[in-house]
Amino acid sequence: MGAGDASKAGFFLNVHLSDKFIEEQVNALLTSKDSLAIAKDEDFKAQRVIVDFSSPNIAKDMHVGHLRSTIIGDSICRILEYLGHDVLRVNHLGDWGTQFGMLIAELNDEFPDFLANPPPIEDLVVFYKRAKKRFDAEEDFKKVSHENVVKL
Repeated sequence: MGAGDASKAGFFLNVHLSDKFIEEQVNALLTSKDSLAIAKDEDFKAQRVIVDFSSPNIAKDMHVGHLRSTIIGDSICRILEYLGHDVLRVNHLGDWGTQFGMLIAELNDEFPDFLANPPPIEDLVVFYKRAKKRFDAEEDFKKVSHENVVKL
């Protein structure tokens, strides 16, 4: 690749480590008495630490970013626990806001008797997109959606 092609390379840096190198590093950690030791002094105080994971919006599709942030969050939790902290893992399921207000408004409009006759909602994404389209185009629908959020 020439110097002018750098902008096409993206934002990734690929690093390749040989199996032998990784094996040597892991063995060095496992066999050293001090490498995994925690240097705690008398002033160390364990703290409660809250780590928020992927927190997907359950009104929308999940994607690989949710998995990535969950893995990173779990790694952070394990390190903090190893250091002696009290870790609280949180995976907040949101958004209970506007999206749910829109879905409720759409459900009430499309299926007013949904308790007696459950609607055939096999694909919630299609249902959500329909509600979002109305939310963006209809002021009355937007108002009702916001009122539904307050009721939640």
